[in-house]
Amino acid sequence: MARHALYRVALMLPLLFGAALLIFVVGRLAPGDPVAIRLGDRYDEQAARAIRHQLGLDRPIWLQFLRYAAGAARLDFGESFVSPGRRVSSIVRQTLPLSVRLAALAVATAAVIGVAFGIVGALAARSRLDRLLQLLVVVALSVPNFIVAALLVMVFALSLGLLPVAGIGGWQSYVLPVTVLAVAPAAYISRVSRTSMLQVMAEDYVRTARAKGLTRPRIVGRHILSNAALPIITTIGLAYGYALTGSFIVEVIFNIPGLGRVGVEGILQRDYTVIQAVVLIYTTLFIAVNLMVDLSYGLFNPRIRY
Repeated sequence: MARHALYRVALMLPLLFGAALLIFVVGRLAPGDPVAIRLGDRYDEQAARAIRHQLGLDRPIWLQFLRYAAGAARLDFGESFVSPGRRVSSIVRQTLPLSVRLAALAVATAAVIGVAFGIVGALAARSRLDRLLQLLVVVALSVPNFIVAALLVMVFALSLGLLPVAGIGGWQSYVLPVTVLAVAPAAYISRVSRTSMLQVMAEDYVRTARAKGLTRPRIVGRHILSNAALPIITTIGLAYGYALTGSFIVEVIFNIPGLGRVGVEGILQRDYTVIQAVVLIYTTLFIAVNLMVDLSYGLFNPRIRY
């Protein structure tokens, strides 16, 4: 187990290096000039050259990348191109915890609801209840999260006045953004849970357990759900990545000062260092979550040995 974990951690390094290189190159090829945005109406060619020299933008692109990669390895992402004197690392420290918290709450909510719906759908397969749940799953997967956000704001914030429209304060301010981020993952988890459980329910050992007179809760918990867990765990891990990327839109809609909104503002302002830091951090989190999911397989299925 420890050897496999070390191998997977070592495998992360070339993946992160490749991701950093891709992010850097795409950022440089994107249209727009951050220096022009920084100077605004005060744009002057001589001043622009001075700022480009100060930021290192006049150096060869390979040298810029090496400088960026060396800083990123030390968790130093440099200075914001658009906001002079503002360190990107400081921005990340201030905003990342909120985005991670939102994603974690959304995935936890999606996992509970999705697994519950999947279990009910599998046990009541082809019944009216199952058809209703599958209809809800299709709707949840079909409606974009910004439409879900608009509907929830109209109903619970504007019409009923039960929840705040924007910002983060008490627990009430988490309800709408967490719900929006959890809708689609819950639908995916529900569908995978139902399918995986139906496959396991057709196995001989489940029929044997029924023939032995075991109670239904024990059959579901010990024989069905435990053996159907691996696809469900994988889907929950992928749901965390979906929640992180979905936070870009949700944080803007609900005016949440998280890293996702910082990334959107960086894209609009062509702030290369901010964009690179946000995408690289989210890539690292996604790879780390998938690593933890992979290592957790042995806990749920003793037959898996690394």
